[in-house]
Amino acid sequence: MNEINLRPGEEFWYNNIRFICLDIIDGNYLAITADCWCEKRFNNEYKDGCNNWEKSTLRRFLNEDVLEEHFNTEHLIKQTSDLIADNGDKSYGTCEDYITLLTCDQYRKYRDYVPLFEECMWTLTPWRCDGYALYVRFVSPAGVINSNTASNSGGLAPVCIFNSSNLILPPNGAA
Repeated sequence: MNEINLRPGEEFWYNNIRFICLDIIDGNYLAITADCWCEKRFNNEYKDGCNNWEKSTLRRFLNEDVLEEHFNTEHLIKQTSDLIADNGDKSYGTCEDYITLLTCDQYRKYRDYVPLFEECMWTLTPWRCDGYALYVRFVSPAGVINSNTASNSGGLAPVCIFNSSNLILPPNGAA
């Protein structure tokens, strides 16, 4: 087993999943998967407010199924995501998760390290929180931020904060 000391932009393996370190936050590692896992709907419902990350079926999938199957919560730190809409509306507040998606602001900040996928990659940023609260922002394969309805499918690139004090990785990534 090897203790890790990562820098932003470095790749590492966790449970046979390749990640890219985006930032070091309070000594812990904010990371995104280096590959797009699959395409999924942001929300299986299509109604006003379906673009709210906190109530989305994608959030439940990541923090229930994916968390249980691929992660040890002792290796992760819950992170608080700002659910501010693209138009500045703060109605959705914040949300705390072990596994999340990038916000548009995070994508802009870490753009140099975030891979461009063949699929459009979901962010958790809603277009707006009222009226037409059906649209979520995504990143196109060209790196452009655009919108799609939450009931459509988009690429999934999970984001986690790894607890550096509990995280020891084997050389081949199989933990």
